[in-house]
Amino acid sequence: MQKTFWREVCAAVILIWALWNYELSLGLLGGALNILMPFIVGGAVAFVVNVLMEKLEALWQRFLPARCGFLKRPVCLTLSFTLIAGVVALLFISVVPELHASIKVLAAKVPAALSRFNVYLHDRIAVWDLSDSDIAYIQQQWREATAAVAAFWESNKGTLLSRTWSVTTSVASAVTNFVIGVVVAIYVLLDKERLARNCRRVVYAFCSRERAEYLLNAAALAKKVFAGFVGGQLLEAFLLGLMCFAGMLVLGMPYALVISSLVAFLALVPIIGTMLSAAMGCVFILISQPEKIWMFIIFFIVLQRIEGDILYPKIVGKSVGLSGLWVLAAVTVGGGLFGILGMIISVPLCSVCYVLFADAVKHRLQNKNLNDV
Repeated sequence: MQKTFWREVCAAVILIWALWNYELSLGLLGGALNILMPFIVGGAVAFVVNVLMEKLEALWQRFLPARCGFLKRPVCLTLSFTLIAGVVALLFISVVPELHASIKVLAAKVPAALSRFNVYLHDRIAVWDLSDSDIAYIQQQWREATAAVAAFWESNKGTLLSRTWSVTTSVASAVTNFVIGVVVAIYVLLDKERLARNCRRVVYAFCSRERAEYLLNAAALAKKVFAGFVGGQLLEAFLLGLMCFAGMLVLGMPYALVISSLVAFLALVPIIGTMLSAAMGCVFILISQPEKIWMFIIFFIVLQRIEGDILYPKIVGKSVGLSGLWVLAAVTVGGGLFGILGMIISVPLCSVCYVLFADAVKHRLQNKNLNDV
């Protein structure tokens, strides 16, 4: 009893100190996250790859149950990384050249578009019948605007260059963390059973039996929900991209492969990904065949209704179990806190918290004999 009291006192003192010195606390937390980021990335990569690796190991166990058992883990792990890298490489090979060609087409059309705009502007000026003083005023405002832009560049180019350098170093750091994370993921996946057993022993060693069982059940639930979410999202994105590609080919719209690949890839980001893929698809259609832009918008709306009403509830909804309101709230909060990564992981994380909270409410009602509430 006395140990529990002093433990709670120490926890309260540490919490008060952290809140009182919140800037220092946030700095220490950020530094710790930067140090641990390769291991966090490695854990995330290991979890995603493990979803595919478990399927491959199940196939191995089914067709080669007693042959070369010692090769099962390394072979399935290599195949998993190879398949994932192949899909990503195929996506870049198909999208990047088309994107480069589209930018070149857009750049070639800019001078003609500016000429047409200049002619249109002169025609409008003629229709508006502006006086010489009005034209002089417009020209003066334009010169002031261009001078303000030039002054802004001169006064802030050092800051812009430093931000460019900061972005470059951030990208280099992210690449380094990812490479180290892949190495960490390989080690974790090769020895995941022993790591899981040791973690279980640590939990039972430092927690009561009841608390340890609760934590392990929560971890098992989180693994089940996250694995179902990852597998469901990947399958849904593949089917959505395939439907988009087939529909655009039938309707004779350009850039079918590029837009379908972007739709499939951005479908992994809830809500925001749909908006980005629609905007980028509209840009591609406007560059090539502007007269088909309304056809694409109507087709995209129909495609999203099929995804929202059929694909997502059937494939992802069963594993996540959240309503649209909770999905929107989770994506908004996760995106505000951790950006794109927060948007992706917030939905299954919210689902896990929702299930645990529902279980806690159920147990409390049972203890109060209020099962009929």
